[in-house]
Amino acid sequence: MNNPVTLIDPGTTKLAVLICRKGFNGGLELLGLGRAQYDGVQNDGWESENITGQALDSALGQARKMAGIRISRCILGIPNEFCGLIRNEAELSLGRPVSKQDVMELRRRAAEYSLPAPWEVANVVYGAFSVDGRSVGNPLGISCEKLELQASLICIETDFADQMTRFLRSRQIEVSKWVPVPLACGEAMLTQEDRHKGIIWVDTGGQSTDIAVYKNGIPVFYDWLPLGGDDISRDIAIGIDISIDEAERLKRYCVLGLAFDDDSEDSAMQMPIRDGQHIQNIPMGFLQEIVESRIEEILELVVKRVEAEGLLADSQRVVLTGGGLSLFRGIRELGSRILGLPVYLGVPDVIGLSSPTLSSVYSIGCYGIKDKPYAGWSLSGIWGTLRRKLISKIKI
Repeated sequence: MNNPVTLIDPGTTKLAVLICRKGFNGGLELLGLGRAQYDGVQNDGWESENITGQALDSALGQARKMAGIRISRCILGIPNEFCGLIRNEAELSLGRPVSKQDVMELRRRAAEYSLPAPWEVANVVYGAFSVDGRSVGNPLGISCEKLELQASLICIETDFADQMTRFLRSRQIEVSKWVPVPLACGEAMLTQEDRHKGIIWVDTGGQSTDIAVYKNGIPVFYDWLPLGGDDISRDIAIGIDISIDEAERLKRYCVLGLAFDDDSEDSAMQMPIRDGQHIQNIPMGFLQEIVESRIEEILELVVKRVEAEGLLADSQRVVLTGGGLSLFRGIRELGSRILGLPVYLGVPDVIGLSSPTLSSVYSIGCYGIKDKPYAGWSLSGIWGTLRRKLISKIKI
């Protein structure tokens, strides 16, 4: 579909708006992009019109100006903090060949799960069928005693989604669909082969680290940690006694994994920092020690969470996205040492979006352009559009 699609990605520290469409090669074509700093998701600021509204207005304005089009509908990304995953199983006792009705009934049972409010199932990702304990892709016509199916139920917390939807509606923008961000990132940033062999996706933003694990082609685990790139900046600010802004700038000079020997010339490397009229020289070895200590803590917690689920041994590699860790030079080597697996960076392959910091909004965009034309439109939305067109013709 070549119609423009608008995506909203409310991250932990930045809210992004992307306007895109499907290009001639089937990939994503960037039309407009807007980003605004805010403090919304982690500190319940998403409940405040003042906090979230200002970020929305700024990001929407930037995207509109760049794309040169009016925004009336959008797809809303739901951050990992407001998502969950439930692994569900269903089975049928048959003693005969599998029919189409059997498959439909099994899928229905696997998708059923009662959740307490305000949670609801947003998406169902089905795994392979099992025929008498043997995995098969298509069980139709196969005689068996027992037919089984595993499914991953992707859940969302609707309080957050409803509040963001209200904010957008107050700006005359209808939300056509809620898309769980970890699900979109899994489809856009991971290859089909990786999802089948077993892979860990780690997205570190400013205030949180998201985790998703794929096995046998489907997501089997979602989690998040309340730690991110901002914690590294705070550690530097406290350890060196400088401002957060200066710490944010300083940490980008760090090269992870360098060996600073006390007896070598490297130990004399200094980074000058200005504090008003005063300049202090910071040893690079000390800066690196602060940064690496926090990164090690974050990645070691990722290992513990995945290992506790019994999924670490089945994982072949790690894909790292987000701006919290991916922008550090040497993160692949350090990450591989800590995680015990090869680490790759997930970077969108679109001009204007080719940064790990934009992997989430890019992934939601890829999810959006795959939809069938008007697939996200509700019946009331279609009727509203037809009604407006009819009224305009009557006025003429």
